[in-house]
Amino acid sequence: MEDTFQDSASEDGGFDLRQEIARSAFADMCHDWERNQKYDRALQLTIARLHAAGQQAHVLDIGTGSGLLSMMAIRAGADSVVACEAFRPMADCAERIIAANGMQDRIRLVKKRSTKVTVGPGQDMERRANVLVTELFDTELIGEGALGTYRHALQHLLTEDVLTIPHQATVYAQVVECPLALSWQQLKTLSNADGDILLRVPPEVATCRGSSAVFDIQLSQLPAGSFNVLTDPVPVFKFAWSKHQELINDRCEQSVCHARTAGFPQAVFMWWDLTMDREGDVLLSCAPYWAHPDHEALKKKHSDNGSKRRLPEGNYIPWRDHWMQAVYFLPPLKIPLQRGQQFVLESYHDEFSLWFGVGEQSVKEPLTAPHCTCGWHIAQSRSRIGQLNDSLRNKRYLNYFERVFSSDSVVLVLSEGSLLGLAAARMGVKQVLLYEPNAISRRCMEAFVEHNSVANVRFLPSADALEPEQAATITHVFAEPHFPSAILPWDNLHYGDLLKNLRPLLPASVTVIPASGTLYALPVEFVDLYKINAPLGSCEGFDLTLMDQLIAQHSTFADSPVEAQPLWEYPSFPLAGTTRLIEINFVKDFEQSKLERGELFVSEPERLNGIAIWIDWHLDGSHSPKTTISSGPLVPVEESSDEPTRWNTNWRQGVHLLRKPPNRKGTIPWSVKFNPVLSNVYFRFDEGEQ
Repeated sequence: MEDTFQDSASEDGGFDLRQEIARSAFADMCHDWERNQKYDRALQLTIARLHAAGQQAHVLDIGTGSGLLSMMAIRAGADSVVACEAFRPMADCAERIIAANGMQDRIRLVKKRSTKVTVGPGQDMERRANVLVTELFDTELIGEGALGTYRHALQHLLTEDVLTIPHQATVYAQVVECPLALSWQQLKTLSNADGDILLRVPPEVATCRGSSAVFDIQLSQLPAGSFNVLTDPVPVFKFAWSKHQELINDRCEQSVCHARTAGFPQAVFMWWDLTMDREGDVLLSCAPYWAHPDHEALKKKHSDNGSKRRLPEGNYIPWRDHWMQAVYFLPPLKIPLQRGQQFVLESYHDEFSLWFGVGEQSVKEPLTAPHCTCGWHIAQSRSRIGQLNDSLRNKRYLNYFERVFSSDSVVLVLSEGSLLGLAAARMGVKQVLLYEPNAISRRCMEAFVEHNSVANVRFLPSADALEPEQAATITHVFAEPHFPSAILPWDNLHYGDLLKNLRPLLPASVTVIPASGTLYALPVEFVDLYKINAPLGSCEGFDLTLMDQLIAQHSTFADSPVEAQPLWEYPSFPLAGTTRLIEINFVKDFEQSKLERGELFVSEPERLNGIAIWIDWHLDGSHSPKTTISSGPLVPVEESSDEPTRWNTNWRQGVHLLRKPPNRKGTIPWSVKFNPVLSNVYFRFDEGEQ
């Protein structure tokens, strides 16, 4: 196997465009069989009902993407179809797909935004459409501007009696107590193993409502027992897509609820469903499994089909990654709800966003949309906040600190937003130097220093700010490591680059923590995640291979062969034990390029569709589990299993997805290269031909 490594750092001026095409959700949506079939069925029913009433069906498809819905409309008997698509590469691809399916003379493709489409003889549309089929939604339903697009279309492009597909959307909210979700939002007090408090959270951080950005998540994959349901799902908003006067930007709804059980109302789980046709015969639900109308029937169907493998409970319902569910955090209440207690759920939306609140009675003062006032939710990701709250992780670091630090220690912290580094200053060391180049992150850390009266701390706004005299006193260099720019866990190898540049200033006896990092790989069978990269071929009877070719072509140029995913949200079964790929040492040899080769041995290669990759940080040279911080599985994987792998919920892992089936030999040659100049790791997996 040639060690040719794909570098995503292309200098090609078209890189961003290629990446947008490669990572578009068009293929993901087309793999959503339930979405496709229910749009198809709604088109059939709607067009047939118009024809039965003696009317023609003139269809407008806004944001046609691959052209799939337009072709479905033609197959269902539409008298005319106009499809518009503003993203030019996709529009050009749709044009070729439509022609490949023999419908180029039946579908008029307009390569512009719907708000630019003109109506009249000889213009983009000969007449107003009396059927609108479109998919303008995201996880938050309205986050992609659906309200404005529908209003414009109703006013300028559609007849007054238009039938829209979907006909209506309903937003559901469920109030929950969920400490796991809250750990991604709200920083906790940091204590040592004896329960002594090291760092208290400043009040302005504790009361901050966090970011307004939607927190989309696969709710069905939350670990069992990680949340306590306080209400049944509550329908809070309805959007009738054909009613212009009802599609307003700003609304507030108040719903009287009764607590099903006692607990703190910490968050709202949100999802929506679509009534696809006016008569309500076709329903598409995005609910998590416990609230999904088809869960039990689909689970029984899986069992009746004689499948030997037990799926995770959340994977019997249709899977989709383009529409998930969302978590919204509630303003904190100091007193828990009691079972049966009445309270009011407040639901709000503007043109693009939703937010929620709770109260004991009807609220006279509306709750404004949340925004971060403390800085932490701007400077750090939700998964990073989860890491900072991870008690097992913190315990391992703090126990190690107690062993290696003394009252003479001077500690240089080469991580950003490291509360653990700050905690070291409360453990009796002489001084802590905190590397904080980001102004927002630095202000966040300064608030902790001030609130906890930590005196022996100095901030370094850049590595150059470390003076030679100060550097000569440093006894330990510590990194978690963490940098907000990191996407993949091993992107934090930037720590080694910083350390390398500072080495000439540091004493030869300095202790480096962590001492090394090891990358591991695990061949897996993903239950569903592979679909985001799998070819479509035929979709609902239409040939979409041209879109496969477009995405594959641009992926070759724009995408790294390994992408970041929170694998706890995407169940997988291990097909072998863990394989060590490469170890990168920070104490010595970091500046040298490294190349490792080997083979993955897979027990059932016909099931292989992905390779999971992560990094473990070794605090010292012992490689003991007690001094190792892992971004991978919670339990070591030693062999293939029919039990899904349990992944750390506070990290994203890397994943290499196969676009084609591997060879059947059960052996996957691999090579991994580390470039110390760029602090990058490059991977190559040779799946071979089928």
